[in-house]
Amino acid sequence: MENKKFFGYKAAIGAFLVIFCNLGAASTLGVFLPSMSEYTGWSVGVLGYNGTFNTIGNVLLSLICVKALNKLGPKKLMFISIIGIFLNFQFYTFATDGQNITSLVFIYLAGLMASFAIVFGTHAVCTYVISQWFVGEKRGKVISAVLSGASFGAAAWVFVAGQMFRFMDYKMCYQILSWVLLAVGLLAVIFLIRDPEKMGQKPIGKELAAETDTALLPGVTRAQAIKSPSFWFFAIALLLGGCEGSAWLVYSPTWWTMNGLTATEASNWNAIYTVLAGFVMLGVGTAFAKVGPTVFSIVVSIAFSLCMVFLVIFGMTPTTVILMLTVICGALAYPLSASIPSIVGQAVFGPKEFGAISATLMTGVYLGQALYAPVMSACLATEGGFTTGWKVLCAMGIATMVFLILSIKTSPMNKKAAA
Repeated sequence: MENKKFFGYKAAIGAFLVIFCNLGAASTLGVFLPSMSEYTGWSVGVLGYNGTFNTIGNVLLSLICVKALNKLGPKKLMFISIIGIFLNFQFYTFATDGQNITSLVFIYLAGLMASFAIVFGTHAVCTYVISQWFVGEKRGKVISAVLSGASFGAAAWVFVAGQMFRFMDYKMCYQILSWVLLAVGLLAVIFLIRDPEKMGQKPIGKELAAETDTALLPGVTRAQAIKSPSFWFFAIALLLGGCEGSAWLVYSPTWWTMNGLTATEASNWNAIYTVLAGFVMLGVGTAFAKVGPTVFSIVVSIAFSLCMVFLVIFGMTPTTVILMLTVICGALAYPLSASIPSIVGQAVFGPKEFGAISATLMTGVYLGQALYAPVMSACLATEGGFTTGWKVLCAMGIATMVFLILSIKTSPMNKKAAA
């Protein structure tokens, strides 16, 4: 029987709020990018390299994330992440009217500040917190619920930003939102993030108490995982998924405004997408338990490719029906970069060193995010422009599916089961 005073669920709420603030708020860039481009005089393509600076920072920080977690603990890293998202929003407001290098530097620095928010306050660290409090099937379900904070956060912040955008410029929006984020994030970290060992509590789940000892859990160590071909197939899939997800999230509102929607309408549709994605994430744990890693990976990969197909069709036939199909497929594909590393990763490598392996695999996601701006810039430079970009991303979605299947089929867990 579970202890009524068990703190793990409060810690899960805290992790939810942290990712809600960090990754959710970072999603507002797509809403403000056209206005930022008009204000500064720099093209959307040039400003898009903000994402490249962000993900360079993501990659570098992810290389030390595991060591930082062991040395500082998740609470301190989450505290740093909230300061990071606050500075990210603040630096956007330092840009000045007209095309100048100073504005571009501040916008790129804003992307770099977001690295602290994304690496130290989203998937890897939040997953680590949940792994401390929960084991077994319960862990997967709680992780899915916590990671839904990214999509619900994006929906909330994007919707609020879109409404504020009707009455003030993007700089004032960022000023106000930055202080709200700081307050909510710090309160969550200070009062809700706790270590079960320091509180004298044990994780809960279906496993026996003895199995909470890492040495007795099934799976492989981080060192063993890295030596397996499955790990590298998985890393390539995550690299592609990170590129696809970032490009879709950042550039789709711009594509919609180019085809007749106002900035507010585009932000509203973006909010609808993220709300749907949030509900998808709430059901991911249960769905995964029923269909398994292979079917799950195929479904989310195909959903993404269909999303890209509908974006191409929207450019030719900009109707509400096509827009609805686009956001539905996009929402179904959201787990591709949000939960594949944690949920499918655990099925492939086991829970023995789940937190460390997940944090390492996130480097692949960040590398992919570093590629989305140059990939899309190259596509935008072609005659087909955005249409070419959506077609390239569609093909990448299929490639992601192939690499995920290869990773699952060569899983170290399969070899241990066969032995």
